[in-house]
Amino acid sequence: MTIFLDRLASIFAALFTLAVCGVPAWYTHIAIKFYLAPTWIYVAVAGLAGIGLILAYAFLRKAVRGIAPSRQRVRR
Repeated sequence: MTIFLDRLASIFAALFTLAVCGVPAWYTHIAIKFYLAPTWIYVAVAGLAGIGLILAYAFLRKAVRGIAPSRQRVRR
């Protein structure tokens, strides 16, 4: 049961990470599209989106292995 809950926690951590990084990146893209922000901000958007994708991938890998988001190994 703990492995299932750890997997669920890791999935929620991945979704939360995508929301925290994805929503600001998307709205910044919209702001650039409507000329509310300068074009060079795409560098920051790419960095934020990249970090979000890397973290989400790490949390999803932990979910597949049954590891909690804050742990390194499986609890037994």
